[in-house]
Amino acid sequence: MFSKITNLIQQAVDTFSTNVTPQEEFVYHWKCVTGYFVDNKDGRKRIEETAIGGHVDRMLEILQHEETEAVEVGTTGPCLEYLLQHRILDTLCTLGRTDQPPGMKQVVLAFFTRLLSRLRHPLLPHINVYRAVQRLVKACGEVKAAPTEKEEIEFLCTVCAKIKSDPYLVNFFLENSPNRRRDEKGEAIKGDAVTSPPKTGNSASLQFGLVDALITLAQSEDAWVAVKACEGLMLCASLPEPTAAACLVERTDFCQFLAHRLVTLYSALPISVTPSLIEGVEAKWGFDTVGEKEEEQGFVGRRRVVAFLSWLDYVDRVAEAANPTVAIALSRQVAQELFQSQIEPALLQTAEAGIIVATAYLTRFLRTVCSEALLRELTYFMLGNERTPESVGEKEPVLRYRLLERCNHLSEEVCLVTLRLFDTLLQKEEEHIFHSMVLRNLLGRNYLKTADNQEGQAPSVGQGSAAGPVEALPEGESQTSPTADSSDLAPHLLPDAVPPSPTRAEVHKIVNSFLYLLPEEAKSSYETADSSYDMYLKDAHKQYAGLEAMCKGWGWPTRVKQYPEEFKQQTFFEGSFLRMLFNKLDGMLDQSHAVNLLVTGLAARLALIPHPVLHEFLLDPFLPIAPGVHTLFTKLTKVSNDLRSHMKCEPDFCQKLLLARKQLLGITYNIQRFEEQSRYEAVIVLEEFCKELSAIAFVKHHAAIIKS
Repeated sequence: MFSKITNLIQQAVDTFSTNVTPQEEFVYHWKCVTGYFVDNKDGRKRIEETAIGGHVDRMLEILQHEETEAVEVGTTGPCLEYLLQHRILDTLCTLGRTDQPPGMKQVVLAFFTRLLSRLRHPLLPHINVYRAVQRLVKACGEVKAAPTEKEEIEFLCTVCAKIKSDPYLVNFFLENSPNRRRDEKGEAIKGDAVTSPPKTGNSASLQFGLVDALITLAQSEDAWVAVKACEGLMLCASLPEPTAAACLVERTDFCQFLAHRLVTLYSALPISVTPSLIEGVEAKWGFDTVGEKEEEQGFVGRRRVVAFLSWLDYVDRVAEAANPTVAIALSRQVAQELFQSQIEPALLQTAEAGIIVATAYLTRFLRTVCSEALLRELTYFMLGNERTPESVGEKEPVLRYRLLERCNHLSEEVCLVTLRLFDTLLQKEEEHIFHSMVLRNLLGRNYLKTADNQEGQAPSVGQGSAAGPVEALPEGESQTSPTADSSDLAPHLLPDAVPPSPTRAEVHKIVNSFLYLLPEEAKSSYETADSSYDMYLKDAHKQYAGLEAMCKGWGWPTRVKQYPEEFKQQTFFEGSFLRMLFNKLDGMLDQSHAVNLLVTGLAARLALIPHPVLHEFLLDPFLPIAPGVHTLFTKLTKVSNDLRSHMKCEPDFCQKLLLARKQLLGITYNIQRFEEQSRYEAVIVLEEFCKELSAIAFVKHHAAIIKS
């Protein structure tokens, strides 16, 4: 009440004092503020019981009005000049740090926040401004759960926004450590008014107080304060200044704080939960929370899963937006503290239930991670960083070997959850994934039949002719007929040469090779009006376009070329991943429907990859292959032959096959499973897979024709 009366009296005085200049009024209000502390030294009154807040607000209004009325933009008016010369901000900062009278710190923080955000004049380069701001920054986060947290974070975020708009300003907030702030003569550094940042040494001698304060406030129990602090940290991490990036990594706990919280949240994840529930959890960093009702409708521990995924999403966003120096350091810290110390032991355990849950969590984490630096570290963690061809029987790195081994696990649930992990991995935008899993063992093209390895060997299935990558040849290059005898090896079949591209007629032969791979009696799609492969063309075109865009920056060739000798192999080995995949395809008739869907999905994903060597190996049925080499087409041919043998022993094969298809499509009321239904479902999956491969081959050829 007293302060309101005082303000009313002051407004009345201002009304009659028309001859007072803005500077005089500004000085008057400032003297009223300082006069209070001269006359009242007991500090018993709260700030609301004084007129200090009103005087400070009026000072800010005068500064704003002065800037608005200025004739020239960017000039310093008399009131602002008075504020700078008399070090008013320093004095306010001192009063705010003492918080006397109680609440003074909130008033000072609010004044600094509005001053920096509302005035267009560049204030931070002034020594009497940035030194006061530095001191006030250090006063933030000193007390946990302080009543001034809201004002503190608003002030810090305002400083961050100013630095973001002009990154060079960050140099004003990189302070030398106390023992380093001496010049060569041992005298303290002094200065009055500057328009450039103080001299700083290397990052090892600097302190980044702004980041330290934000880290403290990011641990606040107030969710709004914590989120705003995290936004400020993201701004600081994204600054392009190399000195600031190095200081943030080396002289603050930024990387350790983010990684340690990930570890804490990961340790709290529920261990008794099914993979489908984990997969269904969606979480983004921000204010989203899980209420008690939603927790009951989901599963016990869902809130903890959301908390971890939300923080992982934040860390991924920081790594995406951060300066490369910060992104790399943060990703390595996460890899060391979370991937290697927490996730790897969970994945390498022997308990089946624990393996399933740990793998499901990793799959869900992989879906969240999109930043280049963090995704690369996660890829190295899972697959290793080796780039040269893999050897037969290689068991390093251990995690990669175990994951591939579990794709053939006796437990179907372990097998399924591991295949889903690889399926998610192949959807990520990281070149090393495709190189490590498939390309490094194919680039040498040792799978081709050559003059050195053909003697005394009968041709393998599908070795009728040569067809290179699906791409139109430039004018003047010859084309080879697909009916050429493979025993007469032309020079273009040598691994080091560029093969010809198929003509339109040859592409149709390739498409038909997959379409007619199964006997007509084993096809049931004609009964449900979806017998053509046209239904797959739209999806194949969309997926191929997306993959082309994804791989565009990886420098992959558009035609087969000669690769360095390090990719040559004495005996061809397709790599442990492709071998596992081919073995799973080989056993399709004896596997469950769920496993077959995942296996064919993985193979189709690889067939869509726009790399000429991978295309040649997976999608050319007429490829002349070396003895003992298996391709996708030869494996499918073997499955087709096994199916023919089975059909001879089943007189009612066609009826059972049609019934199985109708049950899969949900167009029959018979929900009872009959004997060997999984085998008939495998035949249906195989038929659809062949149509999908035909569509992929056609789409890739069509894309090459358009480009040429």
